[in-house]
Amino acid sequence: MASQDKPAKHKRQPEATAEPPPARRVSRQREAGEATRRETRRRLLAAARAEFAERGYAAATVIRIAERAGVSVQTLYNDGGSKRNLLRAVMESAVTGDDDIPMVAGQPPAVLTASLDPGDAIDPRRLLAERAAVGWQTYAGGAAVDPDIAADWQRMNQMRRQAFGVMFTRIPAGALRPGLTPAAAADTAWAIASPEIHDQLVRHAGYSYDQLEDWVRATLTAALLADP
Repeated sequence: MASQDKPAKHKRQPEATAEPPPARRVSRQREAGEATRRETRRRLLAAARAEFAERGYAAATVIRIAERAGVSVQTLYNDGGSKRNLLRAVMESAVTGDDDIPMVAGQPPAVLTASLDPGDAIDPRRLLAERAAVGWQTYAGGAAVDPDIAADWQRMNQMRRQAFGVMFTRIPAGALRPGLTPAAAADTAWAIASPEIHDQLVRHAGYSYDQLEDWVRATLTAALLADP
């Protein structure tokens, strides 16, 4: 009986894995790179904040900041630029609440403008005072020994004053006591809620932040608001 040839079996070819389009791959790479950059910056600012809090500006070094952050000194310079720039970034992140959002002249930080009823709008907010304490102290100490830091500190104080000025233009009419202009009220709040007052009450008089908050609110209310 003649043998019948069996039909040849064809091996199933593996399905080709679809690769994402080049544009999508580039987008994912950029996202990964941005996430890495943000994490590096977060670690650098946390390390700088700790170094400044422990040693002050003059004694702080970029080598120790890099070691605290777990990065090379070159990476620190690539991201932060210098010890001076790191201090400014620490201060700005404390004020704005975001490591990547800088302070802008004439724009009050969101923590001050989140609520604008008369009782809250003139309160500089305990959160801001607590977050910015290290930056304030470091700038004050650094300004005594470094002219560039002194110039930065002066500019930032003027930005604080401008922010209070803008904020008080939003206070409802009639909220301030009679005869007090928004500009005068803004300067009063700028002085009462200043880093110098914070330093005197918290560091030297031993106030807790609860006590500081109560004192600032009561003082500003008495100085600025119309009688109910």
